[in-house]
Amino acid sequence: MTGLSVKNISKAYRVELPREDALSVLMRFFSGRSPSRPFSALDGISFELKPGTALALCGRNGSGKTTLLKILAGITEPSGGSCSYPGKTACLLGFASILQDRLSVKENARLCAVFFGLPGAPAENAERVMAAAGLAHLRNARAGELSAGMKLRLPFMAALASGAGLFLIDETLAVGDAGFRELCLSRLKELQRAGAILVFATHDHALARGFADLALVLENGRQAYLGPAAGLPSPGAAEPPGAAFRRGLERYSLLYGKLKAAGFRLGEALPASDEQLLLVHTPGWLARLKAADLTPAEEEALALPYSKQIFPLAWRMAGGTLTAARAALASGLGVFAPGGGHHAFPDRGEGFCPVNDIAIAAKVLLKEGLVGSPAVIDLDAHQGNGTAFIFSGGEAKTFSAHRAGGYPPQRVRSAMDLDLPDGADDAVYLAAVKKGLKDFLELAKPDFVFALCTADAWEQDPLGGLRVSAAGLKERDAFLFALLAQKKIPACLLLGGAYGEPVGAAQINFNTIEAAAAAFPSFDKIVSV
Repeated sequence: MTGLSVKNISKAYRVELPREDALSVLMRFFSGRSPSRPFSALDGISFELKPGTALALCGRNGSGKTTLLKILAGITEPSGGSCSYPGKTACLLGFASILQDRLSVKENARLCAVFFGLPGAPAENAERVMAAAGLAHLRNARAGELSAGMKLRLPFMAALASGAGLFLIDETLAVGDAGFRELCLSRLKELQRAGAILVFATHDHALARGFADLALVLENGRQAYLGPAAGLPSPGAAEPPGAAFRRGLERYSLLYGKLKAAGFRLGEALPASDEQLLLVHTPGWLARLKAADLTPAEEEALALPYSKQIFPLAWRMAGGTLTAARAALASGLGVFAPGGGHHAFPDRGEGFCPVNDIAIAAKVLLKEGLVGSPAVIDLDAHQGNGTAFIFSGGEAKTFSAHRAGGYPPQRVRSAMDLDLPDGADDAVYLAAVKKGLKDFLELAKPDFVFALCTADAWEQDPLGGLRVSAAGLKERDAFLFALLAQKKIPACLLLGGAYGEPVGAAQINFNTIEAAAAAFPSFDKIVSV
C-alpha cells in the first residue's frame, strides 16, 4: 500500500486593503480589482505518512489546520508544493451539510451512503449505516427532530464504512455521547490496523497523545512541531499560557519607579462603571467576566491564566483609560500605561484583552459630547482587530501599523492599515510609520487621538516579530507626539503590550512618556495608574 506524501505545501490568499485615497478608488472602479496584500495560510508543510499511521493536527484556531485538510482532500489547490495519495479518501469536513432535516433518518442514511460511495445497494447500505449509528429504531423520524449529535452519527458511520484508505477529519474524531465516541474510536483503530491513514484536527492534546502516532502543530501556517504524538508539547509548554502577559506586568513597577524619580506623579484612577462598559460590550460577556465563568476555549483565546484575579481588573483598565482621556482634554496629554485592549470584541476577548478600554473611553467621550471625531493610532506590533471591528461604522477613525504576518490571524480592516514586513528594522519601520501617520492624520482630521505606543516592536520582544531598536521606537514616539502637538490634537497615551525583558521594556515605555510630555508642555505630569 502507498502512503500519503506532502511536500512543501504552501497556501497564500490575497486580502483586500482599505481604499482610503482617490487613486485606489479609481483603480477599483476602472479595473474591478482592489489593492490587496498577500496572506500566508500555510508555509512549507511537509510530511510522509505510511499506511496504518494516525496524524493529529494541533494548533490554535486560524493556525491552518482546516486549510491543510482541504488541500489534502482536493477541495483547495495549494499555491505551492504537492500532495499525493493514490487511494480512496473519505473527507469529514463540514459533513453536517450532507444532512437534510426534512428527510427521514432512513433517507438521510441512504444519502450518506451514496455520498461516501459505499459499495453495494443503497437501500442495504442505508440499513447498515443506521444500525452502526444506533438509529435503526428511528428510521422514520425526520432528521430535524434528532439532536445535533445523533444526526451526525449518520455521515460519520457512512464514512467509516466507505472502504477509504485515507480519512480526513476536522475538529472531532467522534460525535454523540461517550459510549458512541468510544465505539467510533474503536472502529477507527480497526481501520488503522488494516492499513488506513488517519489525519484529524483536534484541540484535545490528551486525545492526540493517546490516539495518534504522530502530531503536527501549526502556528500561523508554519510547522511548530512534527514528531511522535507522545512527545507533543502541551499548549505553551515552552512558555505557559499567559507567561508573556505576566512578564509584561513586571515592567510596570520598574516604569513607575522611573517616573517618580523623574518628577512625574501617579494618580489612581477609579474603575469604569457597568453602564460605561455596556456602551461597547454585551451584557452576557460582562456577566461571564464578573463570574469568571469562561469556557476553556474562551480562556485559551485570551491566553490569560488565573481569571478570577485578572478579569475584574478589566473594569479598572477601562477606568484608567477613561481617566487619562479626560486628563488629555484638560491638559493636552493623558497617560495610562496598562491601557490598550485592542483585541477585545463586544462579545469576547482575545490576546490578553478581556475588554476594549480604548473603545469604551471613546464611546463615553462621544456620548458626553466632549469629542466629535476621535481617532485611534495603534502602533502595537499586532493588528488592532477588535478596535477596527467596533468602529467599522466610522464613529472613530482607526489606524494600525503592525507586522504583516503576525497575530491575530483573523483581521478586521481598519480605516487605514499599514502592513510591515516581518523583521522590519529601523529604516523600513520608521519610513513607513512616519508617512502613514502623516497621511492618516491628514485624511482623518481627528479632534482627539488615542495613541497606543507599545514596546512590542522592539527587536528583543519575543512576540512582536519586528526588529526595531529602542532608539528607533524613541524616534517614532517623538515624531508622533510632535505631529499631534503641532496640529493641536489632544492625545491619550496608552502603552499596552510589551513582552520582552522587563527592564528594557520599562525603559522604552519611559522614553515614550518623556517624548509625549516634551511635546505637550501643558501636561501636568500626572500618570494614571
